[in-house]
Amino acid sequence: MPRIIAGDWLAHDKLNQDELEAFCLNLRLFVQGTDGFSIRQISERSKQWSNQYAEEKEGIQKAIATLNAELDAPSLVSIFKDKPTSNREIFEVIFYGGLVHSNPGKRELYAELVKSGLFSYFVFSAFSSTLFHFRNCIRSIAHFLARHILKEYGDPAEG
Repeated sequence: MPRIIAGDWLAHDKLNQDELEAFCLNLRLFVQGTDGFSIRQISERSKQWSNQYAEEKEGIQKAIATLNAELDAPSLVSIFKDKPTSNREIFEVIFYGGLVHSNPGKRELYAELVKSGLFSYFVFSAFSSTLFHFRNCIRSIAHFLARHILKEYGDPAEG
């Protein structure tokens, strides 16, 4: 607890900061559209599949809709003084403001949150929950992509 209050907000649960940052850098591939396989890009491509893959298309769209609903839901913590905070906002401030270091405009708020003592624990817990929503979405997308591939190309194990 003293480490958390001192601003070492990743001190709880024996969380390894290097492992967290590595995970987030990999997650960035699915969030940003620079590598050709972001969640948004997969969504757009799956919409072009024929109706033979209706179940897979629907599964992917449902996973993404669920993710967006969870991200747009109110967070259990509020990081703004003048308005409620969504899970998406928590994610963006922590993800882009400090962990993947890609948005200078979010770095100041990230730094404030990291140094907010015990409150930082709750902010990080809210952020962690968004990571699980992303994980669930990506797992569902992977499942339906695999089904699409098996239907399209057959099972390579069956020769």
